[in-house]
Amino acid sequence: NDLPQRVSSTSRLFADDTAVHRVITCPADSSKLQEDLKKLEDWEQEWDMAFHPDKCLQLPFTRARKPANAHTSYTLHRHTLARVPSAKSLGITLQSDLSWRLHIDNTYSKANKMLGFLRRNLRICSSKTKELAYKSLVRPIVEYASCVWDPYTNQDVDKIEKIQRRAARFVLNRHRNTSSVSDMLEELQWTSLQDRRRSIRLTMLYKIQHGLAHVRCDDLKPLPNNNRRSRRGHNQQLQRINCRTNYRLNSFFPRTIREWNSLQEDIVQSPSLATFASRLSRQSCPDPRH
Repeated sequence: NDLPQRVSSTSRLFADDTAVHRVITCPADSSKLQEDLKKLEDWEQEWDMAFHPDKCLQLPFTRARKPANAHTSYTLHRHTLARVPSAKSLGITLQSDLSWRLHIDNTYSKANKMLGFLRRNLRICSSKTKELAYKSLVRPIVEYASCVWDPYTNQDVDKIEKIQRRAARFVLNRHRNTSSVSDMLEELQWTSLQDRRRSIRLTMLYKIQHGLAHVRCDDLKPLPNNNRRSRRGHNQQLQRINCRTNYRLNSFFPRTIREWNSLQEDIVQSPSLATFASRLSRQSCPDPRH
């Protein structure tokens, strides 16, 4: 597919989905993006394909009070693309204000519905069967692409944890108010979803570091003189990314780099992904703020 070579903006392709994006800092950037849309029209005619204008959307990402493209509109086949505050991409709900609240709400609702389905249909099954059903059908919902949207506010973290707490009652068939959910989770030996998401993020960073995942980050740099070991860190520490907002501070790279730097040396020096995951599961990651 030669579509990415036809446009000057960055493009992303997956199956029959296409996304084109560009950083807009001035009117000239908006004009270039519109030119790329015109190139897409030429490309589809050449390959006898068609982008359906009614299914194409314009989703600006910014938290600026006066964004550079606040009133800019784009057209495809003389059809003005609808400007929307949120849209789904590969199962992830993206919001123009860079918040993950809507996606978390959707995830919570979807997981709850699946858990309710299991409760209605597996009432007389064994705890082992119920646990297998939860881990196979519910937990993947709340962990899908979680390294991207992993919440950091207590409100959102607690909301996702409610799914697993309800699942524990379902699996052990203990629904009395006097029953301790914490004791149930300990009995089941279930790690909190928050800790699991942290492990998922660290595993993704390991993949990126070792070329197992093609994710570009120009800010991913080793500390100066990183071959010199310090008392409190390993020799593969990364430079922290300076952030001015909590949204940026708690996004994937800044947040995960802080946690990566606090890992034990034998973990970051793992020779394989399987070894890294195994060693990571044995360590409770310390708080990088200390």
